[in-house]
Amino acid sequence: MLVCGVDTDDLGEDFGVSDSGRTLIIDGDGPAYVAAATVKTVATGLRRFQQEVLKQMFLADCSTAEVFLTHEECTKAGRFNVLGVKPYQGQRSSGAKPPLLSQIREAAYEEGSMDEFEVHMETVVEADDAMMMLSYALGEKGVIRSDDKDLRMTPYPYYEIKRGVVMPSDPFGELWVDETPSGQKKLLGRSLKFFWAQMVMGDTADNVKGLLKYKGKNIGPVDAHKLLDPIKDIEALCNTVIDAYREIDQNPLPEAWMLWMLRSPHDNVWAYFNELPWSNENQGFLQACVRREWFKA
Repeated sequence: MLVCGVDTDDLGEDFGVSDSGRTLIIDGDGPAYVAAATVKTVATGLRRFQQEVLKQMFLADCSTAEVFLTHEECTKAGRFNVLGVKPYQGQRSSGAKPPLLSQIREAAYEEGSMDEFEVHMETVVEADDAMMMLSYALGEKGVIRSDDKDLRMTPYPYYEIKRGVVMPSDPFGELWVDETPSGQKKLLGRSLKFFWAQMVMGDTADNVKGLLKYKGKNIGPVDAHKLLDPIKDIEALCNTVIDAYREIDQNPLPEAWMLWMLRSPHDNVWAYFNELPWSNENQGFLQACVRREWFKA
């Protein structure tokens, strides 16, 4: 295979295209930003975009890749219609971006521009949703790679960027406390346990509040970890979180709808909730909550 003018068949086993048969499921915004910030022409940016994706394929030991981008006018699976504590992504502004970013994104999406992998531009669901759907479809044959922590909730293989390793499938998940470069604490994790952690602490990147109060106090990453880390099964986990919502009579559905990554085109968080082993109290509470006004007509 020729990649940027180099025949990968001549590179030897350490540098050739992987024969693992796995597909890298990658968020295209990372490579697009890297390309746009370091080049002066779209043509050069497109090559840099290609190089970045191929590099990530190599690091994750994947044979091919599916790259996903969110269109600027995407409806984002109806998340803008949710009446949450805060408006979805309401804090985001049209701030300064690399001048060639939009052009490089569009050029990468053009049919035939990339020979080694597919690039998708999502207009109805977010790129994150499309990536999650493919993760569920491929199972062990897919590896998600994204700077966006929302994709951590996949139960299938996930490329942990900081550790530089592919973490294996984990149907339940785990949590751990990390730090930003400035020393601020943040909660990270894997699989569905991370979704429930976000239900508690929210997601500042998407302007999702999460739980308003826990025992009368705000609950941040460290306290969310203390609450949820000891829990080792899904029944205790989901009921612990919804118990906290029920205690303050906060409807969990808007926050859950905004945080949940779709597993299939017809999926939603209410479908997921209906799969869970609720206590009688929480079953009744959720049935009442779904009838409240929480979604714009």
